[in-house]
Amino acid sequence: MIKFQTIAVMLFAFTLGTLGFSNSAAAQKYRTTADTVKLNKEYGEVKLDIAELNSKLIEQQNKTAGYQSKITSTAKDAATSAQNSKETATTATNGDMADAKTAMKQAKKASNQADDAGDAIDDKDDNAKDIKKLLEKINKKTEKLTELEQQKAAIMLKLNSSAAM
Repeated sequence: MIKFQTIAVMLFAFTLGTLGFSNSAAAQKYRTTADTVKLNKEYGEVKLDIAELNSKLIEQQNKTAGYQSKITSTAKDAATSAQNSKETATTATNGDMADAKTAMKQAKKASNQADDAGDAIDDKDDNAKDIKKLLEKINKKTEKLTELEQQKAAIMLKLNSSAAM
């Protein structure tokens, strides 16, 4: 029990240390005019990333209407097949072997169409998750872009104040 607690504490400390190092490495600060080339390069890359993410977002949002219509049509088809299956099953109870086989086929078709309706709902839910993830990524990139713009403004202010002297 003590070994487990010791290992857990060491793992926690290692994780915090790693996160602290990665955050400090990821938060690049540009402070001098010599850094403007790197800053402009990163700025361009972030803007390009945002444009690509926006393109993907629009693509996913355009799929939403298709998923909604697919849900509606598959649900309607499933309900129709279920009703047909019910009617065929009623006939089969009083009929012969051929009626029973037809009833089985109708029941299987109704089951498959109900599965299709469920799949359509799952597709719509997955699409909504994809949209949410893309929006989160866009927000992070936009924050990074704002941070870079602030650093750029600080460098320009420093440059202008040193030129005024």
